[in-house]
Amino acid sequence: MDGHERPDVKEYRQKTFLPTMALYEKRMAHWVLQGSELVRVDPVLGLGEKRIIALFQDERCFHVNEYKQNIWYATPHSQILCCLHR
Repeated sequence: MDGHERPDVKEYRQKTFLPTMALYEKRMAHWVLQGSELVRVDPVLGLGEKRIIALFQDERCFHVNEYKQNIWYATPHSQILCCLHR
């Protein structure tokens, strides 16, 4: 079990996370299919409201460099990236 189905996690998801996301989604653009094309629909915002742009992180990005043999890094006093072989 990775924790996604624990009772406390399920309760948080249903009672806190999903209702909050529903409020945020009202302020996000969404896409609808018209014929064979996707058309962007901008949100209708109230006075003082700002559009929300959601950025989602895919955990797979943490594993991109797991088996690499070199490391790229910036030196403290230059803008040049250096490469070290492990």
